[in-house]
Amino acid sequence: MNVSALSTLARARWSAVLLLCCGLLLATGCGGPRRVLGPPSLSVQEIETSDGRYIARVRVDSPASMPVTLTRFDWRLSFAGNAAASGSQALSQTLAPVSGDVIRIDLGPVAGLPVLGSLGTDSTAAYVFEGELHCSEPKVTFPLRYDGRLRATPGKPGSFR
Repeated sequence: MNVSALSTLARARWSAVLLLCCGLLLATGCGGPRRVLGPPSLSVQEIETSDGRYIARVRVDSPASMPVTLTRFDWRLSFAGNAAASGSQALSQTLAPVSGDVIRIDLGPVAGLPVLGSLGTDSTAAYVFEGELHCSEPKVTFPLRYDGRLRATPGKPGSFR
């Protein structure tokens, strides 16, 4: 083989390697958008009295890049480390990607949570609201927890924030 044939062969190999690298780079871009599924955050916006029961308005914010369908929330409420109430709330909401919504949780009869009845606007109660959020699409369960302090809402009897 002469020198000219060797340099042509070397150029052909480098061209093939370069073409292969470009093809691999293009193929990695075809994977579609990356799907992110992170745990939602939970916050209690208000607890209020309705028909002799305490109802919590709870906000669930999802950082997921896809819709998340909520099916059930198994929850526990405690004040100053003492269990106060627990239950399971059926849900039928779908959170849009990177969004949130408010769900209503029935905490039980007013008589079942005497701590709230004793709160005034000048006193507070430390609490923990936690549980497991079950989703059907995607099929996943998230443990959630919110630590807060409640105080009676001024001018709004039976309401706590």
